[in-house]
Amino acid sequence: SINKSKYIAVRDFEQTEKPGENIMLYKNEPKKMGRFTVTYTSDTTIAPNTFYTLNFKVYDEKTGELKEDFDLNPHIQSNETMGLIASPDTKHYLTYDIYTHVTSAPAEKDEHEDHEGHKEEENYKAPRIALVSVGDTLHTSSGVVTIKALNNKPSAKNLVLAEGDLAVGMPIEVDVNGKIYKTEPIFLVKGNNVFDFARNIDDLGLRFRFTKILPDQQKVELQVYEKPQQAKDWVVFKSIEFPYINLYWVGTIIMVIGFLISIFRRQKEVKAV
Repeated sequence: SINKSKYIAVRDFEQTEKPGENIMLYKNEPKKMGRFTVTYTSDTTIAPNTFYTLNFKVYDEKTGELKEDFDLNPHIQSNETMGLIASPDTKHYLTYDIYTHVTSAPAEKDEHEDHEGHKEEENYKAPRIALVSVGDTLHTSSGVVTIKALNNKPSAKNLVLAEGDLAVGMPIEVDVNGKIYKTEPIFLVKGNNVFDFARNIDDLGLRFRFTKILPDQQKVELQVYEKPQQAKDWVVFKSIEFPYINLYWVGTIIMVIGFLISIFRRQKEVKAV
């Protein structure tokens, strides 16, 4: 892996690793690495280990056709004495191996600390407020947001409607390199008051609020919140290509076999004497 910027946004990272040999990934945000497009898609913690899923894709440069698609699952263990202990995962080819391991990861989720009067929006940047219609698209740092047809019969756990109340859902799809995430914020008119039920897509660090209906303009108001980059899930990894590694192992096996044969031959010679 080659990082042309030679910079990793992790404090004191350069004291233990070479930034130019490492790549930082934010969750569900693909990054080009040589012929590979790499995406950090998920992680699972089974104490004391955390397993990361890194998806590798290779596209034909001329046709755009997908030629390879595989996952690697390096994992780490945080040790108070030894620090981060990394265990690699490897993709095997006939003439080389791709060896991948994690070099840095957040110790814990970085969220805005709760306090009296804390609001969830404090974990996000200031919202982008857009007037949208069905079929409109918005671009975020995570993916492309598409507004689907409004839903006149939305459902939610705490949504209780009385006669004369109006509830409308706004189905939303977020396309992240072909993977679709769905959610549906809700706008509610109850008596003379208006309310909204926000919806989050935590994997993408996105939050949506459906805050107004503008019938004269045939539009609705959508507020899109994004978490700042440093608040998103991230991981730093290094990939190393070992050429002809299989030949190395074949050579090692041949050497061991030769060594054993020489021992047996020597034993026969000793017995013959």
